[in-house]
Amino acid sequence: MSPSAQELRTSVVGYDGSDEARAAVAVAIDRSRAGDSIVIVHATPAASGWLGTPEYGRVVIGIQQAGQKVLDEMRPIAEQVERHVQFEMLEGAPAEVLIRVAAVRDADEIVVGSRGLGRLRAALGSVSRQLLRDADRPVLVVGPDAAAAVDAPVADDRVALQLR
Repeated sequence: MSPSAQELRTSVVGYDGSDEARAAVAVAIDRSRAGDSIVIVHATPAASGWLGTPEYGRVVIGIQQAGQKVLDEMRPIAEQVERHVQFEMLEGAPAEVLIRVAAVRDADEIVVGSRGLGRLRAALGSVSRQLLRDADRPVLVVGPDAAAAVDAPVADDRVALQLR
């Protein structure tokens, strides 16, 4: 059955530049079909409201430039796959941003990487834990060993994407 005869799916993927996030993108691509949509989302922190006007503007621009640089790592990969890959950068807590984007895009799932930082981090809360608790759609958490198990996308002059 061709993708046009099947319902096309949308996956929202959290991306922060880490190996685990790259693995999450690779898994989302691997799980999708030609024609499906993948929305790669980067959440940025808010600039402190305590900063004065000129400094606040510089900080906001710096945050936006840093976030754009993180997303730019995935653009060569996006050009290589037969998926509709889109990028979004929004200010806010990562789990909340991913939930908002998934709702607006009517996504079928949210995919995130997990660093597996242990019990202390889990007790304090993590993005994946918050998503599993608060999201109104399926959440796929790609474990810390997935970057080794799935050849995660590489963004360099060779640009390669290998999935098993």
